Amino acid sequence: MQTISKAANLLNISEYRLFSEAYLNWFGDRASDNDITSVFAQFKMFGEVPVWADQFARSVLDDLEANRQVNLNSYCLLNLSPRVGGKPEISFTLLNNG
Repeated sequence: MQTISKAANLLNISEYRLFSEAYLNWFGDRASDNDITSVFAQFKMFGEVPVWADQFARSVLDDLEANRQVNLNSYCLLNLSPRVGGKPEISFTLLNNG
């Protein structure tokens, strides 16, 4: 949970928006508000972080540690081609960090 909070703070965005940007970064498409709300609720209630959100947050923190400029535009995907077929289901993979 700290990784998510730190990364959102560094990017000057909400944790909810960080989940949305992480989804875009991982899957190459925007998730629906209902999907992000559902995943974000799991995060707030139970501390569950999907792998794609954790990896995104860690990449933000890694960039800061390497003295790279950290801003949301650094992680945007530009010129996306349209998605063919349906969106992938949002799912969780729980990580044991202890």
